[in-house]
Amino acid sequence: MAAESRRHRHNHHNHGGDDDSNKRATHKLFVFGDDYADTGNGVSDPELGYKSRQWRPPFGMSDAAHAKQPSGRFSDGLVQPDYLAKIMGHRESPPPYTYDDWADGIDDAGLNFAVGGSVVLRTAATPKLGDQVQQLRSLIRDDTVTRGDLNGSVALIAISGNDYSSATAETFEAMMDTVVDGIADAASRLLDMGVAKVLVNTLQPLGCTPWQTRGFSNYTSCNGDGNAGCDRHNAALRDRLAGDGDVMLLDVNTIVMDLVAPRPGSALDQGRFEEELRLRPCCEATDPDAGYCGLDGGYSLCDHPEDYFFWDDAHLTQAGWRAVMQLLQGPIMSFLGISNLQHF
Repeated sequence: MAAESRRHRHNHHNHGGDDDSNKRATHKLFVFGDDYADTGNGVSDPELGYKSRQWRPPFGMSDAAHAKQPSGRFSDGLVQPDYLAKIMGHRESPPPYTYDDWADGIDDAGLNFAVGGSVVLRTAATPKLGDQVQQLRSLIRDDTVTRGDLNGSVALIAISGNDYSSATAETFEAMMDTVVDGIADAASRLLDMGVAKVLVNTLQPLGCTPWQTRGFSNYTSCNGDGNAGCDRHNAALRDRLAGDGDVMLLDVNTIVMDLVAPRPGSALDQGRFEEELRLRPCCEATDPDAGYCGLDGGYSLCDHPEDYFFWDDAHLTQAGWRAVMQLLQGPIMSFLGISNLQHF
């Protein structure tokens, strides 16, 4: 029943319709990762509380494409895969893998395997990155995903740091090497399967997310110590992926820093988000230890999420993702050989 309700809320793409975007969109997108890229793979059972919060209001409140209702995205609206899909000529992110409705082949836009809470290393509850890649391999083996689907296809790997949530200063370095190796291995496996191009996110500056800035500075400045580990991760990832012309590292880290902590006097310092709102979440837990966005009576909500970069303690608003992807659009188009500019 939950799967049916999720399927109903997702705006499936029209196979062979007359919409101009469908005519342009010939290459499929395959999405892998965690809550930054999940568009409905996570469980929707309300009994799971925090772990299914993305299926409850106020999530989705700005999402006109889905009737301003929760769609399993960790945001008030669209997220990174939606905007990447738009750049490629699709309407929105490809549908989630868990819908399992591929009797006539997969969706014109591709498939999204990402699921909230996913990691690179071991996990019992959620398919990790390697498991998601294996899900695609299985679909290729049974010919659900065809060679035609893979021709010119693009993969996005979006890992936002769940592996490091319990890391200490002593364990971080060893864990980082394993995480980076896992991401690079996933990219390599996807290319070996026949995916044409792979986009890999850098790790966003975790020290700027509200879950760190709330206690550190009351949302007024980023935690440099929190960002230092992200910088080491990204440097290692850059070294690990260097030299592969079919893999592009999307510098989400630098873009986010430019938007929420711009250099004084820079163009972005006068830019898209007011200084007092850059690090503050729109949906804030009233009790950081017991409350969370989506818990009845457990959060406060801003009036204008379009003015905020962060949605909750860790995730971006639709406006935040739109700003990030607008700044990445040019490099992505160049890497993928796309000449038709999509406005979003």
